[in-house]
Amino acid sequence: MRDLDLSQTLQKLRLLSRILWVRVALILALSILAALSAELLDPLIPTGSKDRFTEEATLPILNVLANGMLAVATFSLGVMVSSHRTMAQQTTPRIHRLLMEDTSTQSILATFIGAFAYALCSIILFRAGYYSDSASVIVFATTVLVVATIIVSLVRWIHQLSRIGSMDYALLRAEDTAREALEDANARPALGARIFDDSVTMPDDATAITATSSGYLRRIDMQSVQELAKKEDAVVFIDVLPGDRILSEQQMGNFSGKISPDALAACFVLSPNRSYEQDSRYAIQALRETASKALSPGINDPGTAVEVIARLERLLWDGLQTKRSDDDPLFDRVYVKQLADNILIDLAFREIARDGNSFVEVLLAISDAIATMEQRCDEKVRGKLDDLRRALDQHAEVGLSTKAEREAYRRGSVSEI
Repeated sequence: MRDLDLSQTLQKLRLLSRILWVRVALILALSILAALSAELLDPLIPTGSKDRFTEEATLPILNVLANGMLAVATFSLGVMVSSHRTMAQQTTPRIHRLLMEDTSTQSILATFIGAFAYALCSIILFRAGYYSDSASVIVFATTVLVVATIIVSLVRWIHQLSRIGSMDYALLRAEDTAREALEDANARPALGARIFDDSVTMPDDATAITATSSGYLRRIDMQSVQELAKKEDAVVFIDVLPGDRILSEQQMGNFSGKISPDALAACFVLSPNRSYEQDSRYAIQALRETASKALSPGINDPGTAVEVIARLERLLWDGLQTKRSDDDPLFDRVYVKQLADNILIDLAFREIARDGNSFVEVLLAISDAIATMEQRCDEKVRGKLDDLRRALDQHAEVGLSTKAEREAYRRGSVSEI
């Protein structure tokens, strides 16, 4: 249980660190602390260094940093906002939210703002007479370190600028996030709980778990649910999954035992927006919406849609590889419904087929992807994929405008059009 506590804490810290203002605030605090701590290190400074690294040697550098870093930070923020707005227009707002969590961009911006704060604080403390001659040596050394950090950040920022506004970078970020979500779903089937399927019988006297507010189910604090159930020798049955729309007073599950319903309901985190945490469907949706946006009349870019289909095919091929079981669940007093493989496949391709029904290359790419998924899935899932293939055939019949295209679709090749 101690390992679980550590894992949950690290996960919360990780999510918190992806918020831009949190990272900037942390760097600002460290910068101010560095400026204030120079006087405390006075006894460690050799006597000979005090005459070489004086206030006159340090202040010009600090003035350059204070003047330059504010402009650099303002310009960088403007570039980031402009690039993200462009990506939201070309892809989907869901990817925009993902790009806002890019830790590389956040670290670079935080470094620029932190350098400005450090330089400004140091100048103020020099003018206020806070620093002694020995402390000036520490400030000079710290300033050199800050300058080196800025140079490294500028090189990283140049590299980031070359890709931050590109479609390839947006798709790569979305694909990596989706892969991470699918790998986590495979590592922890049913969110680490027992699988709640038709073979599980729920007690007749089970009490309903109702939502206290409306919104998307952002995440379920499985550890807290497990601890509540274990403390009261109870069992919890959860009917909803992260990403589901929940209305206030709507039933989210049931439990047997004497758990406080309010305490159990508090473990279900609701939010106006969905999150990629615990929600593999949302990660797949972000990529799928990008393909649909590329197929819109205003953009008309079937090549991007075909590329997205290829990325979705790779993701699902790897994501469906691991055989799922609940032989040794982390949360043995909780039952959660498992997301079926065919739901992810249907979510990935059905709407792209609808929006790309007039592009034979898009329909053929989806047909090939479905055939690939059938090789990975079991017999039960393959039967459900037949409905998706029938829908694809109907879209091709309605959307393809020429006989040659319809024949090419039936052949499975566009080489002879």
